[in-house]
Amino acid sequence: MDAKSVMNNFRLRQSIGIVVNDDTVEFFKSNIRESIKIKISFPNIVELLKMFDGQTSLQEIVANYSGIDIQQLEKLALFLNENNIIIVQDCQYPAELVTEQYRMINTFEDYCHTTSEVLECIINLKKSKVMIVGIGAVGSNVATYLAHCNVGSIIFVDHDNVDISNLHRQFYFEDAINSDKNMALLNSLKKISPDINMDIINDIIDDDFFKRNILPSDIDLIINCADEPNVDYTSKIIALFSMTHNIPHIVGGGYNLHQTLIGQTIIPFKSACFNCFNLFLGKINSKDLVNVKKLHRVKRKLGSFSPLSGLAASLASLDAIKLLAGKVEHLQQENKRVEFSLRSLSFNVQDVPRDPECDWCRGKYE
Repeated sequence: MDAKSVMNNFRLRQSIGIVVNDDTVEFFKSNIRESIKIKISFPNIVELLKMFDGQTSLQEIVANYSGIDIQQLEKLALFLNENNIIIVQDCQYPAELVTEQYRMINTFEDYCHTTSEVLECIINLKKSKVMIVGIGAVGSNVATYLAHCNVGSIIFVDHDNVDISNLHRQFYFEDAINSDKNMALLNSLKKISPDINMDIINDIIDDDFFKRNILPSDIDLIINCADEPNVDYTSKIIALFSMTHNIPHIVGGGYNLHQTLIGQTIIPFKSACFNCFNLFLGKINSKDLVNVKKLHRVKRKLGSFSPLSGLAASLASLDAIKLLAGKVEHLQQENKRVEFSLRSLSFNVQDVPRDPECDWCRGKYE
């Protein structure tokens, strides 16, 4: 934050707790379970901090307290703002937004230093357009989370009907059995977010998908959750298209028995691409699969239930929301392969660097 910002009013964030012990003040960030302790020899520190209310200027605070000058208070305010204790209130949130989405506002404040920055994140979400490929166990829940966060437009890509076997892990209801998945999900999401724009592509992902279908030029993000015939096949097709058109994309993850795969987030020519991941995994797997013969089984069905697919959907959605809001510096699945084990309740995280020998993105990084 620059010197000009100290001319604005500051507000103590809603999620901050304060504990004073002698000359030490501890600020507890409730949202992220972190705390910061600072030494302040000022007897009325709690009352002073309460005056960071978004309405009172630093000059007015100084006028109310002797023993502190404007330079000291500016230094304190800058420190507290940089450490996400107070926020610069350079604009008011619309009253309707506060009423409907105050919890989301409070969450975005953890990623922003000014209220105008928070408002910009929410506006970015409302203006964004996302394509979700495959709206089954992971994809239907991703769509639901994005609708809850007021993403403006979603394009569904699927060709299936709702089956009774879907209900235990997908966002569909009994009255939708045998109906088109795209329409069933559209009708459900309209009840969550009536103003959301939704389009449908009733098709499968194959090598000719992007030849058959002309997509809007303003897609901000593609999330692949299609696993027919397998997620590697569909992800490669989508990743090639996304790299060609410079569209961020997420491999939506999935499940394998008691493990959940949290798919990677890819920013074309800035992060490791889909092919970088394949090269990385190939080097690992080549050591483990020497002389191993694979038994091919027709229509093999792996175990799954809603908590596992919901976990994959939740983490993919978190990165999607940050990306769409404009907070790419806070992405968690960029350049990472993440697995969650249900048996051990643990995450296995592997860093996947950009590969300088990758044919897809070699020499093209920004």
